[in-house]
Amino acid sequence: MSRINVRNIARIDMNLLLTFHCLMTERSATRASTMLHVTQGAVSSALKRLREHFDDELFLRTASGMQPTRKAMLLAPRITEALTSISGLLAGELEFCPAQSHHVFNIGLSDDIESYLAPLLVSAAAQDGLGVSFAFHQTNSTLWKTSLQDADMDLVICCEPKDFNTRFSSQVLFSSSYSCLFRPRPDAADSLSIDDYFNADHVRISYDGRRGFIDDIFESAGYARKVIASFSHFSGALSTLASSGAIATLPTFAATAYATMIGLKVSPVPLPVPSYRCFMVWDNARHTDAHHLWLRHFIGEVIQRAEQGENAITRLSPADEVVLQSA
Repeated sequence: MSRINVRNIARIDMNLLLTFHCLMTERSATRASTMLHVTQGAVSSALKRLREHFDDELFLRTASGMQPTRKAMLLAPRITEALTSISGLLAGELEFCPAQSHHVFNIGLSDDIESYLAPLLVSAAAQDGLGVSFAFHQTNSTLWKTSLQDADMDLVICCEPKDFNTRFSSQVLFSSSYSCLFRPRPDAADSLSIDDYFNADHVRISYDGRRGFIDDIFESAGYARKVIASFSHFSGALSTLASSGAIATLPTFAATAYATMIGLKVSPVPLPVPSYRCFMVWDNARHTDAHHLWLRHFIGEVIQRAEQGENAITRLSPADEVVLQSA
């Protein structure tokens, strides 16, 4: 057992660390005082003592709120980890038994990730004889933080989450690139040629339904993409793909799932396309909860147990937790 430096801990009031955490989360002394149920003067007094203890300004007042200094950013993950450990201990939640529990886990994810991951989670839970169930909610890499404002949301899974900060923790689940999805054609080659690709009708799928990165690729190659329909959700494009000769360029894991589901064909994109990572993200307040620890481990394990012959994704270790830089 590692020894605890009691004198070091005795030098600081633990409530000061809680004030630090609230200021880091809210970036406002007023909102921090509301969270702590104390006066704004009490927060200012606590910040003064924190500054003296750490010999740093920690938070600077700006027009956009209380901005953390470099030292505060370095301290934040360690303070959050300590506070979440204490919170978990005081909650008394020491173990979680998924076989006997009827807990419903709320997971936010986009419909392309849902098409791939939801069947895997549901099937694995049934095969393992678990009593838990899942509720899947729509979100994306832009709206993920709004989803986590819901007190019932356990975590979100999205691609390269934007505007990440130290209130949240993350874990890389897998990486992917893109493939073409279209209706099978008689006597067609197994893969699309670049001429086939540029000459075809296309279905666009993007967050706002107006433009996607494929449009940039076409323009850089000197072509204009002929888009016959635009969609803001992947699943919305499927009936159009099944009833037309159009091509959709979408994440490989989703293309494979949809092709299996409704008999479409998957082909590599005949020119270089980017790859990206899919993350599992959660609020630090849940970090040490027993049921939440189980869920994160279960999701990572399910992905590792997925068919290795599938080319849709590159598996990464479920322990591959990373720190995302703030945008």
